[in-house]
Amino acid sequence: MNLVYSPQAVSGSLLELDENEYHHKQVLRMRDGDPDHEYDGRGHLYKGTLVGISKKTASISVGELLKKEAEPTAQLQIAIAPTKNIDRTEWFAEKSTEIGIQTIIPIICRRSERREIRVDRLQKVVLSAAKQSLHLHLPAVNESTTLEKFLKLTATGKSKKFIAYCEEKTIHLRDSFKSGESIIVLIGPEGDFTDEEVSMAKGAGFIPVSLGESRLRTETAGVMVAATFSLKN
Repeated sequence: MNLVYSPQAVSGSLLELDENEYHHKQVLRMRDGDPDHEYDGRGHLYKGTLVGISKKTASISVGELLKKEAEPTAQLQIAIAPTKNIDRTEWFAEKSTEIGIQTIIPIICRRSERREIRVDRLQKVVLSAAKQSLHLHLPAVNESTTLEKFLKLTATGKSKKFIAYCEEKTIHLRDSFKSGESIIVLIGPEGDFTDEEVSMAKGAGFIPVSLGESRLRTETAGVMVAATFSLKN
């Protein structure tokens, strides 16, 4: 199934394809009148038709609503420190989207080797992965923030909060929450959190958890969290 993403998609509308979507149709050698599918990233899937294709532009005529997928009641948010090699962070974003995640928050910690990140690049990775895996709800990629600011933002809310911390013997994440519960998980940089950061997180209500006996890379830990959450929901 070929999917076109547009937050403006609605039955009866005419959508002009952006450069990336247009290039994709060219690669597939699609022509006027070919069927297609559109989704708005909020759970709605539409039947559409390619119209007005030329050497430079193309549009989609959006037809009937084929499916309306409810947003998951159990939400997974992962706040993760970007890796020095940005390809690893993008790999995490891709795989966690395929498995199932609602929000990715890049966080800057004391030991972060990468302190800047292009959120627009991550959003493109997430969009591609969502289309590949046919997830009709597009995960959010938030702007990067410091750990201190993030902890303040999570002061209220009903999600259970966890911090994956290597230096502390704790119970496994899978045994720390129930099916149907929303959770937020903090994952630190390659050098892990400092003791001060762990104390700050605990003070903000984050519970230390284990992801197993192996010492995982930052991006692998993120994927492990997504897989653990998915298996319980």
